Amino acid sequence: MYYTASMAGTYQRRRTKRTAVPVPGRKSAGLPLSFKKGRKDGSRRTRLLRWVGYALLCSLVAVLSAVAGGYLGLVKAVENLDKVSAGPSHPTYIYSQPIGDTEGSTRVIGTIFQGDNWKTAPLEDMPPSLLDALVAKEDERFQEHGGVDFWGIIRALWTDVRAGEAVEGASTITQQYVKNAYLSQDRSLSRKLKEAGIAIEVERKHEKDEILGMYLNTVYFGSNAYGAEAAAETYFNKSAEDLTVGESATLIGLLWAPSTLGSNRDEAAVQRDLVLEKMFNAGYITRQNYMDALDESLPRPWPNAPMVETGLSGPALTQNFAEVVREELVNRYGTNTVLAGGLSVYTTLDLEAQVAAQETLHGPNGYLKDQGNPDAALVSIEPETGHVTAMIGSRNGESDFNLVTQARRQPGSSFKPFALIAALEQGIDPSTEFVSEDKKYTIKDAEGQPEKWQVENYEEKEHGSISLKEALWLSDNSVFTDLVLNVEGRGLENGPQAVADVAGRLGVSAEFGSHPSIVLGTQEVSPFEMTTAYATIANEGKRVTPTLVEKVVRNEGEEDEEVLETAPPAEDEQVIDPEVARKATEIMIGDITQGIAYKASLGERPAAGKTGTTENFFDSWFIGFTPQLTTGVWMGYAEGGQTLNGLLNIGGEQLGPLAPPTVIWQSYMRQVLKDNPIEKFEGIEVSQPPAPAGTTNPSQSPSAVQPTSTEQPGETTTPEPAPPAGTPPEIPPAMPPVAPPDEPPLAAPTPAG
Repeated sequence: MYYTASMAGTYQRRRTKRTAVPVPGRKSAGLPLSFKKGRKDGSRRTRLLRWVGYALLCSLVAVLSAVAGGYLGLVKAVENLDKVSAGPSHPTYIYSQPIGDTEGSTRVIGTIFQGDNWKTAPLEDMPPSLLDALVAKEDERFQEHGGVDFWGIIRALWTDVRAGEAVEGASTITQQYVKNAYLSQDRSLSRKLKEAGIAIEVERKHEKDEILGMYLNTVYFGSNAYGAEAAAETYFNKSAEDLTVGESATLIGLLWAPSTLGSNRDEAAVQRDLVLEKMFNAGYITRQNYMDALDESLPRPWPNAPMVETGLSGPALTQNFAEVVREELVNRYGTNTVLAGGLSVYTTLDLEAQVAAQETLHGPNGYLKDQGNPDAALVSIEPETGHVTAMIGSRNGESDFNLVTQARRQPGSSFKPFALIAALEQGIDPSTEFVSEDKKYTIKDAEGQPEKWQVENYEEKEHGSISLKEALWLSDNSVFTDLVLNVEGRGLENGPQAVADVAGRLGVSAEFGSHPSIVLGTQEVSPFEMTTAYATIANEGKRVTPTLVEKVVRNEGEEDEEVLETAPPAEDEQVIDPEVARKATEIMIGDITQGIAYKASLGERPAAGKTGTTENFFDSWFIGFTPQLTTGVWMGYAEGGQTLNGLLNIGGEQLGPLAPPTVIWQSYMRQVLKDNPIEKFEGIEVSQPPAPAGTTNPSQSPSAVQPTSTEQPGETTTPEPAPPAGTPPEIPPAMPPVAPPDEPPLAAPTPAG
C-alpha cells in the first residue's frame, strides 16, 4: 500500500463592496486641514504595506508549495525503495591510477558484482532473537520513535558536548536502512534531512518488524555475505530460521566491523558477548538464556562455510587494496548502490608501486619468496595528499585477513618518536643528557599498588651519559623510561598521557592506559595507523587522512551520468607544531645516518624513520619517509607467537637468510622513487656522517611488568648493498572489466576464508 498526500485548497472569501449612499440634506463632514495635507503620504505607506503583504503571502505560498512538493517527493522515494532493491544494473568497477599520461591508461583492479553472495530471508523465517539483538545493539528506543529519535539526538548532542568530540550517533535503525538502501552516506545537512523525512514515511508505510527485516536483508556481514540468509549460511552453515540466540547475537555483533570480525573468531566472540549483555539488560532474554549463549563456542573454521561465489573479483596483486575500497564504498553508499549501482571507482593505487612492493616481498627474487618465510605488510602513503599508493596485506592477496589494516601488533621502538615529540612540545632539549644503564623503578599498578619494574637494554648494554636524540638513534630503553617517568624532574610531565596524546593526534587509536611501558611500544596498533602517523610527521605536523578513492561516478558514459564523489583536498589541520615536526624529522634522519637504521639509507636522498622490534622478536618494523612518500614495513607471522630470532640477516653474524625491514624498505623505496627528483626536507639541514665505527646498536629488553621491545642490533659499520629484489614484471596489459559470475571472470573468484 502506498500513501499519497493531498493538500486542501485555500480560497479567499469574496466580500461585497459596500458603497456609501449620500443622505439628502446632510453635508459631509470636513476633514481637518492637517490630515488633508498628509493624505498623499498615507497612501504611499498603505501601498508599501500592501506590497509587503503581497510579498509575504507569495513567500508563504512558495514555502508551502516546496514543503508539499518535498513531501510528495519523499512519498515517491519510499515507493522507489522497493525498486532499488529489486535487482542489479551492472557491476562496480574499481580502477587504478593511470599507468601513463592519459586517463585511458587506468586498469581495472577489482570488480564488485551481485551474485549468490546476497541472500535475503523472509521476515517470517527470521528468529525473534535476531530482531531483538538488532534492536538491543543498534536502537534501544526503536519501538518508541517514529523513524527519527529526537530524544536520542538530544542525548547524543549532550554526550558529544561533554566529550568535546563526536562520540555518539543518533541514527535509528530506520534511518540506517534508508541510508543503506537508497541514499549516499555523506554527512551533509541536506542528506540528513532527506534521510529523516524518508525514515518517517517508511515508518508510516511499514510495520516495525518489517523494517527490521528489510534492514537485515540489506546490510553487509563481512566475508562476502550480504543479507541475513547469506550471513547465516556463511558463518554457521545453516538457514537464518535455525539460528540460536547466541548465533543471532554473533551476526549482529559482526555489523560493528564486518571485514575485521568476519575473519577474526576471537574478536567476533567478544562482540557477541557485548550484544548478549545488551539483550539481557533490555529484558529480551532470561539469565539462563544469557548464560547458555555465552557458553556457546563459535565454529571452526571461521567463517564456517564461506560462499564459493565471491562478489569481488580481480587480480590477486590488488585484492587487498580492492577489498578495503569495497568496504569503504559499502559504508559510504550502502549495499544496494555498490552491488547494483553501476559505479566506476577511481582509486589512488599506483600499479607500478604495487608491483614493486609485491616483487620486493614475495616475488621470485623477493626477500620473503618462500611459503615458509615470515609474513609481511607494506603500505605507502603520500604525506602531502594522503593518497595510499601501495598496499600488500598478505602473501598472495587471497587471504581474507589484511595485515596492513586488520593486524594489531606491538610497535616496539617505532613508538619512541611519539615520546620524542612530546618532549619537544614540553620544551625539553634533545641534547639533554640522561644516563643509560639497567634500572629498577617502583611504579603503581592498575589498582594503585606499588610494584617493581626492571628495564634493561638489549644484551644489558650500558651507554653511560648520552643525549635524548642519541638515545633514539641507539633505541635506548632506560633513557626513554626515565623520560616518561620524569626521573629527577628532567622528563615529561604526565608522561604516559603525553605520549598517548601525541599518538592520538597523529592518527593512532588504541586503549593506551596509563602504564609507562607505552613508551616502549607495548600497545597493539596496525601498520596502517603507524604509517599514517609517520606521514603526519613528514607533512610538517598537518594531519594526514589516508585516501583510497579519488572519484566515484554512477552510470559513467550514459546520459544520466552522475559524479557521486570527488576526494576533498588534503586537510590542513595542524596537529603538531611545524617546528616540532621538523625537529623530530631531523632527529629521525639521524636514526638512518648515525643510528641503527643505517641499512635504510637512500644515499643522497634524505630519509627519516625508526625501527622497532618487540620482545622475543615476534615483530620487526621499519617506518620511514622522504618528503614525497611514507612507507611502513612490518615483518612477523600472521598467526603470531613465532619468533624471528635467528632468521634475520642483520649484519656481521649472518644470523639467517632473511633481510630485516630496513633493507626491504630501502630496496622498495629506491625502486619506486628512482624516477622522482631528490627532494629536501624544508627547513632541515641534513648531514650524513658514517655510522659510528664498531658500534653495536642496542635497544630494548623485556620488562618485568609488561612485554616490552627488544631492538635488533646492527653490527657492521658500512651499509651493505641490498640484494636485488628482482626486476618487476611489466604491468599486465589493460584488464577488461571482470564479468559477473555467469561469464568467465578475469581471475577465478576466491572463496572467503
